[in-house]
Amino acid sequence: MFGVSIGLGLGACKAGDPGVEQPKQGAELEATDEASAARPSEASAPQPSEPPEPGPPAALLLDDPELMATLEGAGLSFAALLHEHPDAVVTADYGAGPLEAIARSVDATIAANKKEDPERTGVGLRYVHRQFDPDWLRAEDTRFELIAVVNRMDRHAFVAADAPDRGERGAMGETRLLYRLAYTREQRGVDVDSRLPMTVNVVYWQPAAASHAEALARWQLDPTLEGAALGEALRAEGAPLSADALSLARLEAVEINVQTERWPATIRPDMAGHAEYLLQVFHRDPEARAGWRAVPLENVPAVDRLRRRDGERAELLAWLLAPEQREALDGGTLVIPPRFSTTASTSVTPRGLARVANRPFSQLFSESDFADYDFEGMAKVRTAKAALRRLDGLSCQGCHESRSIAGFHHLGVERDRAKRVDALAVATSPHLQGELERRAAWTEAVLAGEAGSEVRELSEYERGRGAWGSHCGLGDPGFADWTCDAGLTCRDLGDGELGTCLEERRGTAGGVCEIGTVRSKADHTRDRVRRLPAEDQPRCVSGLICNENAVGFPDGMCTGGCAGAAEDETRACGVIPNLIDFNNCLAAKRPFATCIVETVNPAGMRECSADAPCRDDFICARSPEDELGEDAGACLPPYFLFQLRVDGHPK
Repeated sequence: MFGVSIGLGLGACKAGDPGVEQPKQGAELEATDEASAARPSEASAPQPSEPPEPGPPAALLLDDPELMATLEGAGLSFAALLHEHPDAVVTADYGAGPLEAIARSVDATIAANKKEDPERTGVGLRYVHRQFDPDWLRAEDTRFELIAVVNRMDRHAFVAADAPDRGERGAMGETRLLYRLAYTREQRGVDVDSRLPMTVNVVYWQPAAASHAEALARWQLDPTLEGAALGEALRAEGAPLSADALSLARLEAVEINVQTERWPATIRPDMAGHAEYLLQVFHRDPEARAGWRAVPLENVPAVDRLRRRDGERAELLAWLLAPEQREALDGGTLVIPPRFSTTASTSVTPRGLARVANRPFSQLFSESDFADYDFEGMAKVRTAKAALRRLDGLSCQGCHESRSIAGFHHLGVERDRAKRVDALAVATSPHLQGELERRAAWTEAVLAGEAGSEVRELSEYERGRGAWGSHCGLGDPGFADWTCDAGLTCRDLGDGELGTCLEERRGTAGGVCEIGTVRSKADHTRDRVRRLPAEDQPRCVSGLICNENAVGFPDGMCTGGCAGAAEDETRACGVIPNLIDFNNCLAAKRPFATCIVETVNPAGMRECSADAPCRDDFICARSPEDELGEDAGACLPPYFLFQLRVDGHPK
């Protein structure tokens, strides 16, 4: 059977550029700019129609590994879609296409970062600031694997403003094909196969239709089909992935999200480590070098430029405060005019929106700028704090650091279902799992002949709000309804606006045990966490110990032995490597999986699944010590998985 689990968010983030022409400058903001930016909440669109005959639900996400491999072989590889050599398998053979522009941009970012601290920054474990290896994008043994196909028809309101100017009138939202960089290479006589922390999102406009229901019918797939038969059905004429639906004429953008640098916890013990991600969007442009150019990002203001130009900053603020944007701000469909935006963004982990680098609007504006704003009657944005958090969550970096998994929202289901080491149990983020409810409700309404709601929750919304590990309000009226379930309390982990629902007393497996106050700057390298006094620290329940920030566990994590894990529905038997032995093993250039097996100790950790996600800055990983099945696991810091870090890979 095919996998339909959850709709996908922005792979990197959507471009805010409405066309190939350059964005307007200075005071040339025209009524047409304002109309197009505000249009998402009020875009003209096909009217609700008579409900069709009941059928299967519309697919929101296809991510079954066997189906993805089938589709790659049927012409949907990254090379086949957009590159000079469609039969290429490894990146070295792709030839002309967007990967050239992507590689140049990554090269430039890596070089600029290294220039800031050349002695301590570079590729490999001998550096403390460890960088993405640009050679991975032109190597003889790296490839891009298709990991998901996403129906984003719910973004019809956004593309309605953009598509007509770029050749696709009446576009019914987007179809997104998500790829992840991977390699297979030999190390000490062992074949090492791993994915890398980089995704590429290829975005197409969905073809026009007489109604939304008619367009969604393309995605009502026969639930009895699987494998090659399902792949053939998806590629058939009139189907969602037909040659016409994925033609160059319908190509909207190519988006990237790549971990460019990682600092281990030994270098940033207060933060439990640090990582940076480059977010960019590219459009085809015959006038650009190699035919592709980076374009303004959706809702990512050019902070440095606007700080220098008070007039532009004031103009953006006036635009945001205008009554015309009120509905879109509340509903989460607001898009600022692209002339205010930048063409590249960096997100940082851990600690999400507690870090100013992930909050571009908060770097430009303060609560006082919204002091006179009329929040009366607004459903989702009710205070100045909530308004700024809404805006920051609409930015690329804010979205990618809101209940994500190591800066991503989809990392791909493991192709090897039996893999237990360096393997994800849950490939999608809590943010996306929360989004599923909204997207499913929207599609159900449309298929019933009704108008689906266009209102989005704030970016940190999650399914099962109030449960352990979910977000909660810390007192601001804008988050008054973000409460915890009985038996849990809202604990401030350094954000100040939103806390985390955790045990009222001592922490059980997975609970926090070393917290502090986050002191964050626009320059993220200066961010610090000041540890609270010992008497204010949460305690673990008897028999559990605290794994601290200094060994890679954000806010600390309570763990114990594996005895009794089978009888405790919240505890799984995971593994924790001995840090010194593990790092020495990697330094000896031995395979990662070997180092894990030889240096780990079994530990009772928080059990997790899609229905019971980990708290912020942890991922749900499979464990070699616990037979939980392929869809459940134990909560681990993300950089304990080889596939989520840029360092330690074989040359």
